[in-house]
Amino acid sequence: MNRDEALRLLEADRDVRLLRRVPGVASWPLAPTSDNLRRAIFVDTETTGLDADDDEVIELAMLPFDYDRDSGAIVAVHVDAALTALRQPSKPIPPESAAIHGIRDEDVAGKTIDPAHISALLDEAQLVIAHNAAFDRPMVEKLWPVFETKHWACSLADIDWRGEGLGSSKLDYLLMRQGWFFDDHRALADALAATFLLTLPLPRSGKPAFADLLECARRPLRAVRAIDTAFEQRAALKARGYRWDAGDGARAKAWWTLTDNPQAEIDWLNAEIYAAPREIPVINVPATRRYSARLWPSD
Repeated sequence: MNRDEALRLLEADRDVRLLRRVPGVASWPLAPTSDNLRRAIFVDTETTGLDADDDEVIELAMLPFDYDRDSGAIVAVHVDAALTALRQPSKPIPPESAAIHGIRDEDVAGKTIDPAHISALLDEAQLVIAHNAAFDRPMVEKLWPVFETKHWACSLADIDWRGEGLGSSKLDYLLMRQGWFFDDHRALADALAATFLLTLPLPRSGKPAFADLLECARRPLRAVRAIDTAFEQRAALKARGYRWDAGDGARAKAWWTLTDNPQAEIDWLNAEIYAAPREIPVINVPATRRYSARLWPSD
């Protein structure tokens, strides 16, 4: 029995699930080119840790790809034009971080990332995407402010993975549930794997994943802030998708969420969280500030 025959037998067995390695771009299900192309950049970082204030980028990947503006179909991925570069941080890389991405102090010694290269890639792009943009965007913006001018989207948050029957939005899990795996967790490998995920149909609706992301990213969003909530309400707020903002002295501490239906959130907060109805702040969040540390207006 050859390999192909064995695979066919295994695929026919309902008690067996096969995983295939994410293939090279030449084997991706890309759409035919069109006359209405736009450029996007998928960004991924490796860092010294997870603290957006104290930790730093040590590896940056920027993967350009083209998509049809109307259909959302990905038509070309420019691996040869991708940026992948290391950077020496201002402090040693902690062993626990090195254990995850495999990057050590000797790998980054004396390394820098050319800001002109970053700017050249971004100049061609209408959209920047990351898988967990709420982490990657603040990390890159504090080093390279040119990222601040771009519209951002998030392949983790801007697709309703739970609504598609998936219990987690971690990249390796999302690929695994659709029959794929990758095992090199460096920045460019992660960017390639995430972009491949966006070429696949969503498992329940069948919609193209990137088209669904674009539809979400194009919605006008508002931030709804729930101030002065009772401590015992935190579980309900988390369950509804609210996140905690510790404030900055001038800005009050609050639970908050992004939504295209702020009135629904106001109604829910007044019915389920507050003892009596109150005025609830709603803030416009353009795509140039979504997922950024600049989310909240300074005035």
